[in-house]
Amino acid sequence: MNFDLSEEQVMLGRSVAAYLEKHWDQDRLSNGGTAARRALWQGIAADLGLLSVMVPEGLGGMGGGMIDAMVVAQELGRHLALDSFVPTAVYAGTLFKTADATQALESVGTGKMIVALAHTEPGQLSGARKVGTRVENGQLTGTKIMVAGAPLATHFIVSAQEDEQQTFSLFLLSADTTGITRSDFTMIDGQPASELRFEDVAVGAETRLGAIGAGADLHLHAADMATIAHTAEAVGMMETLIRTTAAYITGRQQFGQPLSAFQALQHRMADMVLYLEDARSLLYMALLTDPADTRAFERAVTGMKVKAAEALRFVSQQAVQLHGGMGITSELMVGHFFKRAMTVNENYGGPGFYRKRYEASLD
Repeated sequence: MNFDLSEEQVMLGRSVAAYLEKHWDQDRLSNGGTAARRALWQGIAADLGLLSVMVPEGLGGMGGGMIDAMVVAQELGRHLALDSFVPTAVYAGTLFKTADATQALESVGTGKMIVALAHTEPGQLSGARKVGTRVENGQLTGTKIMVAGAPLATHFIVSAQEDEQQTFSLFLLSADTTGITRSDFTMIDGQPASELRFEDVAVGAETRLGAIGAGADLHLHAADMATIAHTAEAVGMMETLIRTTAAYITGRQQFGQPLSAFQALQHRMADMVLYLEDARSLLYMALLTDPADTRAFERAVTGMKVKAAEALRFVSQQAVQLHGGMGITSELMVGHFFKRAMTVNENYGGPGFYRKRYEASLD
């Protein structure tokens, strides 16, 4: 089977890499804050039109699919850049397509819309089909925690119960809607995030995505697509970690010879490469599985997530250990990759949740 990218996809990856080499670096990542992330978003939207990668051509987009999104996400992972890409272009883009939210999809493509998912609540289990946030008499009230990217976002996708439904609905709300209060903080990987409080926020049919009570199924499908993109990001991260670590142990001398001359460290590096290639293979399998075959697609995505999370954890930990104590510091990019790995692995439920879904798919 041929896994080679098309000429257009190779060019897309090179364009993203060249842009990031010029416009993103460790200083912007560490010290640029929200302003640097917003500037990168606006630049990539204006100069590359990257946010339209999955938007249909009829709506002014590139008309690409998940393989194109994989190419972009993998390059972003190599540079630890644009952490709002997957939530907006892939998660929200998939959701808007499924819910036939054409205007919102167009806004994603132009880069005018940055989306943050407001779904997690205190004590909420991954995969929950009910939430505590409620809609009564057209007023949405509740609290959402760990809303990654909220300080950057122009819009929130919010889960809420309405009309005694057994599952939640999803609403698309502008970030400046009356009744929304943000408490901002920084996540372990430096990504801006917020706790959101909703007090009698006006909602209706015009803000609902899909049918009443359809949010759980819409969310699960979009989250699976986003998980594929995050796995591509993880593959890019592991590639950079392996390359950086190999360069370090080759240049560092101990007992009169480079560290790379020691067989034990060679074995560690070999193990890192094996974990990376396992994750890459499972990523390709998920991309080649038809989402219409619900059972097979769920098995492919959940199995990929479990193994890719294990691989990313192993590779990032080994990279830190092979760099020594300095590997965890902010002065080296290795430490930033290690912290980002912790947040990427927990997106949309974490490996424990996906392991349970994989086991259930085998019944």
